[in-house]
Amino acid sequence: MSARLLKYWLPLIFWMVVIFSASTQLGAPTNTSHFFRPLLHWLFPRITEEQFDVIHHVVRKTAHFVEYAILGMLAWRTFHFDPAFSSYSVKRRFWLAILCCMLFASTDEFHQSFVPTRQPAVQDVLLDTCGASFGVLAIWSSRPRRAVA
Repeated sequence: MSARLLKYWLPLIFWMVVIFSASTQLGAPTNTSHFFRPLLHWLFPRITEEQFDVIHHVVRKTAHFVEYAILGMLAWRTFHFDPAFSSYSVKRRFWLAILCCMLFASTDEFHQSFVPTRQPAVQDVLLDTCGASFGVLAIWSSRPRRAVA
C-alpha cells in the first residue's frame, strides 16, 4: 500500500464504511432505541412515550449531521492535502469535497431502500449534505491564511 493511500484515503474510506454500516439493520430506529431508551429513562424517569419519540428522532437526525460533518472534514483533508489534487484551486477542492459527500449521502440513502427496516429519505440527503458542508466550512475556515502585504 502506498503511503499516500494510507495517509489521505484510508481515514476517509474507513469513515464511509462506518456510515454505511449504520445504514443497515444495525442503525434502525428499533435497534438504537434499545440502548437509548434505558439511558433516557435513567436520566428522566417520568419521560412519556411521546417525549421519548421526539428526543430519539432529534438525536438520530443530529447523528446524521455530525457523522457527515466528520465525513466533510475528512473529504476536505483528502482533497486538500493529497498531491494528486494539487493542481486544483482551493475553491475547486472545497466544492469537490462537498460534492463527494453529497453523492455518498445519496448512495447511502439508496442503500437503505434495500434494508427492510430502513426507509430512504431525500430530507436525510439534504441534512447529510448540510452536515458535510458544515464540516468542510469548519476545517476550511480554520486553515492558516497567507498575510497580504
